[in-house]
Amino acid sequence: MKKLLAYMLGCLFAGSVNAGLITKSPDLGDYWSPLSNTGTYIYANSFVADSNGIATDLGIWLNGGSSDFVLQVFGSLGGNLNNGPDSSNIFATTSVISGLSFSSLTYIEQSTLSGAIDLVANETYWFAASTVGLGGSGSFNVGGHTQNSGGIIDNGTFWFSNDSSGVIFDGQSLTPEMAFTVNIDSVSVPEPASIVLLGLGLAGLGFSRRKVKP
Repeated sequence: MKKLLAYMLGCLFAGSVNAGLITKSPDLGDYWSPLSNTGTYIYANSFVADSNGIATDLGIWLNGGSSDFVLQVFGSLGGNLNNGPDSSNIFATTSVISGLSFSSLTYIEQSTLSGAIDLVANETYWFAASTVGLGGSGSFNVGGHTQNSGGIIDNGTFWFSNDSSGVIFDGQSLTPEMAFTVNIDSVSVPEPASIVLLGLGLAGLGFSRRKVKP
C-alpha cells in the first residue's frame, strides 16, 4: 500500500513544476541611452508571458554606470497595452542594484523579491529598469533588440519615462525594443481526478492499517 501511495503522489506532482525563459537578445548592440536618476528614469518593454507562474529572475544588458536601479515587471495602464506601462501595478521587483559600471555591453541578472504576483500565460506585461527615487550617479546605455526577432513574435513595444516620479511615459518606439530576459517558474494546479485518486489512496491506506490491527 505504501508503494501504491508513493506512486500516486509521483503521478500527482510529476511534471508540476515548469519554467519559461523569455529572451530578447541585444542583437542591435548598445542602443538606448541614458538610463539615470537625472534624465530618463524608466525604460519599459512589453512581453507576453509564455507560461503561468512567478517571474523569479530578471536580466538586462547594460553599458556605463553607475546609477542605482531596480528591475521590475508590471502591468499596462487600464489593462490596455496601447495605453502604455503602469509603474504602480508591480508584479515583481528585484532589490536595488548599485555600484555597477561597465566599459562594454554586459549582461546582469537579479532574483526577484518575495511576494511576486502570478503572471498568466499569453497575457502582456512590461519588463522595466527603473531609477525612480534611487541614488547613484552616471547613466547606462541599454541593449537594443529588433522587434519580433529571435523567435519571439509579440509585436513588443518600448516606452520610456523622463518623469522623476515614473508615472508619465512620454516616449515610445515600436522598434527597436529593449533587450532583457524574464524567467518564469510555474506550478500547475493538480487536476480534480488526480486529487480524487490521491484521496482514495489515502483512504485505502487507512483501511489497510485498521484491518491488520490486532
